[in-house]
Amino acid sequence: MTQNRKINVMHVIADLNIGGGQEAVRTLVEYQASDGCQPIVCTFKDGPLRQEIEHMGIRVEILPARRHDVVALPFFIADMARIWRSLACLVKEYRIDVVQTHLLRSLDFLVLLLLYTTDVRVVLWTFQNANFEMPVSDSQKHKWSVMLKNRSHRLLYRLSSRLVSGFVAVSDEVERAIADIIRPVPGKITVICNAVDVRRYGKPVDRMSLRNQLGLRPDAYVIAVVATFKEQKGHRYLIEAMASIVPQYPGVHVLLIGDGDLRAAMEAQVEALNLREHIHFLGTRKDVPALLATCDLFVLPSLWEGLSVALLEAAATGLPVVATRVSGTVQVVVPGKTGILVPPGDAQHLARAIEQLMTDPAQARAMGMAAKRRAEEEFSAQRQADEHLALYRRLLQGEAGRCQG
Repeated sequence: MTQNRKINVMHVIADLNIGGGQEAVRTLVEYQASDGCQPIVCTFKDGPLRQEIEHMGIRVEILPARRHDVVALPFFIADMARIWRSLACLVKEYRIDVVQTHLLRSLDFLVLLLLYTTDVRVVLWTFQNANFEMPVSDSQKHKWSVMLKNRSHRLLYRLSSRLVSGFVAVSDEVERAIADIIRPVPGKITVICNAVDVRRYGKPVDRMSLRNQLGLRPDAYVIAVVATFKEQKGHRYLIEAMASIVPQYPGVHVLLIGDGDLRAAMEAQVEALNLREHIHFLGTRKDVPALLATCDLFVLPSLWEGLSVALLEAAATGLPVVATRVSGTVQVVVPGKTGILVPPGDAQHLARAIEQLMTDPAQARAMGMAAKRRAEEEFSAQRQADEHLALYRRLLQGEAGRCQG
């Protein structure tokens, strides 16, 4: 690779649905395209973000889907061979220098083979979560198989950690989790925090018009939550907290932006607590920047995190935050300055923190302004792209040195 040629990077991600990890990739490739790299995105499942990425002039390739589990071993091997051939062809077509994976789990090991069977010189695994094993609750059937997969993945990651070029952790806590569970050799983990495109957030919007569209009064106090409806995000504790807040503050409303497997259970909880007039299920939305700009507060009641992109988006909007004291979040929120942190899984503390900011608008405004400054200075997309480029160059130079030696 000549010094002047851009670094060709292939990002391999599980899907292009709306989600924090997917948004992190979309933001990264946008800035990489003008920052010394030529990125492409490969995915196993098409989704809404594909159009946005292609609109930026970045190629998106759809890989053949995995159809069989390892229990059907001959078919599983055929699947893996088919996917590897597709990846190898793309590596050759685009002259790929670096491959970086996102949200792949077991397919990380298949991508690793490219380092030893093609001209790819660097393969990086990105970890978006401090708890990166599959929750047993994700599978109602064959829970034993989920536990076996987690143990197998842990062993495979440990064995492969000497072969992969490096790990990218999106927060300090994720770095610690990788070090504790996978135990790679020292120097293999690089922390590059998730980022936000600050240009997209905090723009002026017609708050009254948007609130009217949502059926909200102009003077309503509006709380936003942007998160997939799954156990990790802790929505049930916020719903429980609202049951104690609404009787005292009947003008408060919560916008639940997102969707997921727990939607029916959450709707049943809202109905049981008689909160249907105050908690609104908006589903997956593409106008998140505008929705955030019309709100007064952002809440993230997660039980664990990597580094929430939604939290960064709220900060870039200038919203004060109430969040749980979990991995990643503690790296973003400065308690008492940009928001309030509470224990995870504690509806009572969550309710108190929300009420504190509802009743002290001056403090809330000051926190929102401080959060916006912090997002711009510490978590900008440009900074994230620059740090990735520096990592790629360091690893590629190391490979060149080994080859010459």
